[in-house]
Amino acid sequence: MTILSVALPLQSLTLSTELGYVLSGDGRSIAAHGSAVLSLLPRADTLILLVPAQALSWHVVKLPPVSAARLRAALEGALEDRLLDEPQQLALAIGPERASEGRACVAACDKHWLRAALQFFEAGGRPASRVLAEFAPSGVDEPARMVVTGTAQGAWLTLVQSGTVVCVPLTCAAALLGQADADLAAAVLIAEPAVAELAEQILGRPALMQLRAQRLLASSQSDWELAQFDLAISSGGRMARRGAKLWRQLAYAAAWRPMRWGLLLLLLANLVGLNAWAWRQEAALQARRGEIRQLLSRTFPRVKTIIDAPVQMERELALLRQASGALTDRDLEPMLALIGSAVAPGTGPTAIEYAVGETVVKGLALSAQQMASLSARLSVLGYGVRADGERLVLRAGLAP
Repeated sequence: MTILSVALPLQSLTLSTELGYVLSGDGRSIAAHGSAVLSLLPRADTLILLVPAQALSWHVVKLPPVSAARLRAALEGALEDRLLDEPQQLALAIGPERASEGRACVAACDKHWLRAALQFFEAGGRPASRVLAEFAPSGVDEPARMVVTGTAQGAWLTLVQSGTVVCVPLTCAAALLGQADADLAAAVLIAEPAVAELAEQILGRPALMQLRAQRLLASSQSDWELAQFDLAISSGGRMARRGAKLWRQLAYAAAWRPMRWGLLLLLLANLVGLNAWAWRQEAALQARRGEIRQLLSRTFPRVKTIIDAPVQMERELALLRQASGALTDRDLEPMLALIGSAVAPGTGPTAIEYAVGETVVKGLALSAQQMASLSARLSVLGYGVRADGERLVLRAGLAP
């Protein structure tokens, strides 16, 4: 199952907008990457849209125990004092994990912008299966990290921690790190090649190189889903998302490794069994053909070259009968005897026509019951019979 991950730009999308993408055949390795307009993007089974860090804000809230229908209203009430915009104008998404006391991580972004992006891809015949964040909060046990992206003229620093993600221009990094805790000060630094040297100069620490395509591919493995509530993906997209998730679990999860090996062994066993069965059937067929050829050679020694043993044997038997004067089922006398057994006593034909293997008798008027009885009895003996007015046609070895 191929997966196409596309990074959404901050500006409005048009048909001429260049979109960065990464294509993967298994979700773990890169098959292709680059940038292209919508019409030239590679085709894939699953399309994932990645929202940039600059478009998202992250919040940790405590949610009351409410029903799913009232969850959106509860989120708006919990975030009302933390947001710069009205909650109704924002797309809100709850994280995949929620603490036992009801605390959850919530992502917010401009609803109009996200809806326009979904409609843009839908109109282009490329409906999205999932909407994820380029940078999602790390797990509780995962270390914090700093990622520098962009270009030397426009570099961004993204701080990824448990429960939050903060994105600022790299030029503001010193002030931000001065207010950070000790864990963030010791966080690993990751940078794209274009800004790695600049990041090391400003932050004063070595940076690990990571290509943008590698980062996009890693982001596509997130469990977050940003398209929730009224922006939820259509039922087809949800099914595609579930299918892709199930496929990844079956194909790569360690828990399913015994099942994968079992299926592979079962497939190999069936393949070996089918080949062995086919070999035995072929051997039995060849043995039967050999027996027929031997029988033809012993019975008719004068036949030197055997091409089609059954046909040649039938031909030789016909020649023997002809030489001995014995009657066959294709001669006139046996065929007339069969017709005579079906007609009433005292009834006789007015004319008889005979060709090899076929007899036509005129002047016999048989009822439908008589014809059915005659046809049933003669078909067992290898004859075909039909009535054509007062003509009765009898043919040996072939239904008329």
